[in-house]
Amino acid sequence: MKCTTFFRTIALAGVLLFVLCPDSSAARAAGGSSPAYNFLILEPGHSQTLYFELSEPLSSSSAEFYACYVLTIGAGTLNVRIGTASSVGQDGTVIYAVAGLVNTTPVFKYAYNAETISYNAEVPAVGIGIFFAGIVRDTGSPDYPIVMSLVVSLIQ
Repeated sequence: MKCTTFFRTIALAGVLLFVLCPDSSAARAAGGSSPAYNFLILEPGHSQTLYFELSEPLSSSSAEFYACYVLTIGAGTLNVRIGTASSVGQDGTVIYAVAGLVNTTPVFKYAYNAETISYNAEVPAVGIGIFFAGIVRDTGSPDYPIVMSLVVSLIQ
């Protein structure tokens, strides 16, 4: 039963990756500097830092989000931290959010400007995580594009 649920979750992640995320090479050819998604495979003790740009709120463009797919091999604690890596600007404010799943547990957190979102979850010998990040709302005149930093670690 657990095996069937696991493979259904992986299939759902694959479908979401195919449907929601545009081809990253096409995005870079069109002038985009960061891919729309990343796929990571983590073992215990490994960490990965990713940077990506967000150019406008989700309300302006439903395609303006970032996705990260994580496959963990080895039991441990999955640690995810996301925050702004560039200045939002003096005259602007943004609210950004992360939504997704770790195995079958839903994740939703939000933060303002320079705050950092942190999330920890225990994962089994083989686990998956799917995270979507985007700017939910802005006020004033933020300095777009805003560079975001995502750190994903698997701690034993």
